[in-house]
Amino acid sequence: MPSTPDLLHQFVTEAGLPPVATTTPLTGHGFDHEILHAVLEDGREVVLRHRAGTPPADRRAHFLAAHHVPAPALLAATDDAALYEYAPGDMLLTLIEQARATDNTWHSVGTAFRRLHAIRFPMRLTGAFGNGTFDLHFTDPVHTQHELLDRTSLAQVADHLPKLHAMIDHYADHLRETPTALLHRDVYPANIIVGPDSTTLIDWDSPQVGDPGIEIAALEEHVHLLGAEVPPAFYSSYGDRPKTTALHRLTGAIDWLGADWLDEWAADTTVRGAKAKRWQSGLQAYLQAELAKL
Repeated sequence: MPSTPDLLHQFVTEAGLPPVATTTPLTGHGFDHEILHAVLEDGREVVLRHRAGTPPADRRAHFLAAHHVPAPALLAATDDAALYEYAPGDMLLTLIEQARATDNTWHSVGTAFRRLHAIRFPMRLTGAFGNGTFDLHFTDPVHTQHELLDRTSLAQVADHLPKLHAMIDHYADHLRETPTALLHRDVYPANIIVGPDSTTLIDWDSPQVGDPGIEIAALEEHVHLLGAEVPPAFYSSYGDRPKTTALHRLTGAIDWLGADWLDEWAADTTVRGAKAKRWQSGLQAYLQAELAKL
């Protein structure tokens, strides 16, 4: 297996690009890939993502480009690594943490998600988007939401289950009548790059087809866990908040808190572990406040 720097030079050559001038490893934010940012001799910038066992993503990238999804252009790839055009700008995470997220920031982010969720599928059709292939099936989203509650073991939820099930039934028509869309499914604000002209969504490792309300709820939750809220400026460009968002926000918090992966992350002594502990604390506080309203 070539080293990451060797792969970088190999990919740059295969893509017919000028030689590499400088490279900088990108670290932090819980990255689980080796990531190199490179400046080429003509000033262009590229990013290499390398992780053994990563599924190929070439056909997926071509689909995203053909449908004008705000994703980085793929330049070269193998099963373990991929070279992308660099997305200039700041992570939404950084802008929020530094109190630099303006209305223009959120308007740009809303536009990116509007473009993504404009790729629609029939109602109740959900599933995974692999490397250029869709593994989709019809489901009853109401049943799916009830099942989520049935499998939770969170003690703080137990006394509220009847009201939560009733809430799902209240949203039944919206859940069943919402057209599904292409979702990124990892909208942690470090994966949202706000540039001077547009916003790019990076790290397309697990896209799916599903209810857009699930994705908007996840975005709102991530931003809330950073001590902020998604402002009206986002919706001024995205469009109306999906009618299922409030429900997915609540059941999503229950699902996250009961997930084995979150406990495993929290046990890490890495940056990811610290992040997971913050998420657990924030989700507990949010869930306690929302359950008190029932």
